[in-house]
Amino acid sequence: MEPIRILNVVGRMDRGGIETLIMNVYRHIDRSRVQFDFLAHYGKENADYNAEIRSLGGRIYEMPVIKSTEKTYYGKFFAYRRALKAFFKEHPEYHIVHGHMTNTAAIYMPIAKKQGKVTCCIAHSHLSQTQKAVSPVTAILTDLLRKPIKKHATQYFSCSDSATRWLFGDDPKVLERVQLVQNGVDCEAFAYSPEKRVAMREQLGVGDKTVIGHVGRFFHAKNHGFLVDIFHAYHQRNPQSVLLLVGEGELRPQIEDKVKALGLTDSVIFTGVRGDVNDLMQAMDLFFMPSLYEGLPLVGIEAQAAGLPLVVSTGITEEMNITGHVRFLELEQPVEQWVQQIEDSLCGFERSSTTAMMQQAGYDIQRTADFLQQFYLEEHARAEEGI
Repeated sequence: MEPIRILNVVGRMDRGGIETLIMNVYRHIDRSRVQFDFLAHYGKENADYNAEIRSLGGRIYEMPVIKSTEKTYYGKFFAYRRALKAFFKEHPEYHIVHGHMTNTAAIYMPIAKKQGKVTCCIAHSHLSQTQKAVSPVTAILTDLLRKPIKKHATQYFSCSDSATRWLFGDDPKVLERVQLVQNGVDCEAFAYSPEKRVAMREQLGVGDKTVIGHVGRFFHAKNHGFLVDIFHAYHQRNPQSVLLLVGEGELRPQIEDKVKALGLTDSVIFTGVRGDVNDLMQAMDLFFMPSLYEGLPLVGIEAQAAGLPLVVSTGITEEMNITGHVRFLELEQPVEQWVQQIEDSLCGFERSSTTAMMQQAGYDIQRTADFLQQFYLEEHARAEEGI
């Protein structure tokens, strides 16, 4: 019997938090019963996860590029609609569309239901605020397109309370329909290992220095400029410290210039995109995440699974604090307060395995994968019965 096929609507499958969550689920579902395909939008055929997707049996379809990191191509709107109509007419095998990209969901969901045989459209909220990295105009249009999603989606998923209210609002009748899908991680892969910690620190050449770590794409919301400012102040108090920045993105050259201007070149490590984030976290002493906004960031869950203390901004939901070792601070607080928070978090902290705690809280990836697999199978069976 052939597996059912789920169409995941995404931007592009680079190593971002949403994309990594999807891939974690994909690796842990029973692919003899459920297969993932991807409708990508941002025109990057060599996206980080594409080769693995194809090796697992997934298919990737590219839509006309209507947005890049620099601009939105409004003139391609009608070409986009035509491409969507043609796609869903040509692919009647899809009954379920899982919409991780919500900024055009009000466009692709009604087309999927009208032109294809889609009966289940999932709107999955991963954010708590509209991304404003492209332009204020685009942000306004995104907010306008967000409003009809409740009408076109048949199922509402969310990773946190703040993400729920951002996409679906505060209407109690609507909120009753939202299902929480926890951002599960492979807890055992991230589990604290003293032996692995020694090996990774040796590989990075950090010796006995204090390693402040961050994992995230170099773009507006991650607030790397502020992050470097805080590390600079901390480094002045503790010269035996290193900042480990994992990720890639359009703002990396700007941050590299800032690091150089502050005289931190020898104390900041840029790793680029890495597939061994679980191992790199072993080398860290603290995870630092002063984001402007998030939904419920996967890397924050991963850092806790690695047994790390965290200092984060209040732009991140307090729901993320699973281990009790996450400290929140408002971005408006003075630099000295942030430095003190880092020092307080490190002082006397004894790192240990948090695997059992994370699993008990429901953040194990197998639990997330099992929930989604069962949901997909039941929805697909319902669709087949109605045909």
